[in-house]
Amino acid sequence: MIVNINPILRTDRVKLDAQQRYTLFQRGLWETAQQIPRGAIRDFPTYRQLRQLSIIGPAALPPDQLDRYNRLINDMLAVYNNAEICAYNEPFKCGLHLQPELQNIMSHSRDWEELQHVWTEWRRNTGKRIRDLYEQLVDLTNQAARLNNFTDASAYWMFPYESQNMRQEVDEVWEQIKPLYEVLHAYVRRRLREAYGPERISRSAPIPAHILGDMWGQSWAGIVPITLPYPGKTLVDVTAEMNQLGYTPLSMFQLADEFFVSMNMSAMPPDFWQLSVIEQPQDRHIHCQPSAWDFCNRHDYRIKMCTHVDMKDLITAHHEMAHIQYFLAYRNQPKVFRDGANPGTRLKFRSIGWTDPRPAVLMHMPAPAID
Repeated sequence: MIVNINPILRTDRVKLDAQQRYTLFQRGLWETAQQIPRGAIRDFPTYRQLRQLSIIGPAALPPDQLDRYNRLINDMLAVYNNAEICAYNEPFKCGLHLQPELQNIMSHSRDWEELQHVWTEWRRNTGKRIRDLYEQLVDLTNQAARLNNFTDASAYWMFPYESQNMRQEVDEVWEQIKPLYEVLHAYVRRRLREAYGPERISRSAPIPAHILGDMWGQSWAGIVPITLPYPGKTLVDVTAEMNQLGYTPLSMFQLADEFFVSMNMSAMPPDFWQLSVIEQPQDRHIHCQPSAWDFCNRHDYRIKMCTHVDMKDLITAHHEMAHIQYFLAYRNQPKVFRDGANPGTRLKFRSIGWTDPRPAVLMHMPAPAID
């Protein structure tokens, strides 16, 4: 008898197995590193490698708890990546995903009720379903942090920054940018009051998150038409020219490759062009948050992105390919040095004003991808 196995379930099993093998490998390195007396080490790079290897995060959990930890993360990502909602005032138009439909609505719609519907329904189908899993994951993450000799997960997350006064440094930076931010915030509030009316936008209450131009209220690029300070002026946008010249997702990435090569950086290796996913597949739906992947074998580097022929995605294509350039630059370094300078490289603002919206706890799991 032939049994057809759901490819998604099969992929989940493969992923869990890979996570398990990776964490067992981490634990083996940790046990070996513990036997080396660090006081006798005079070479700082070697000392730093051992220090990094001595912190193994979730891999310190007992096997049953580690398995539960990995399953919680995969279950949460499955909810987040596969959630869909129905359109506003169109109950039979369903199956709208975060990318591209919902993001497009949040960026371009000026209908208060539609934006409120999309914002609320998306959270009802993601955050509400994830909440219990997230609370369990928080408990396990704190437990793992304590097994790594940290007081809690926040202290564990600050370890890679190698700073003795991280909180103070962040507070100082915030105090420096706060005056500018307050002026910017007041300006945006005023423009939104003019657009939506004072009955909806208060002079003092927080600005409603669903009208700020994206699903998380992080990037305000979507409300530029409302907030642009100089009437009659427009931002540079080469989208029309790109379409006129017949650009495709492939030619956009080829242009980005030419840009980096022109600065004497490496051309993309053959595997990149053969294995990257730069358009939404016709036979299945995939989560299309742009991301760059290092498969840690010194030749396989990929980008996953459902590329549209427009200026926004042209910038993003260059951004993602820049990550591949970093992968190529440090591919011959020891494994612990083949990563960004610190976890902040995963959560930083893009040049187009985007930040990774996933729950922060999910961004600290071992992964070869950078968004």
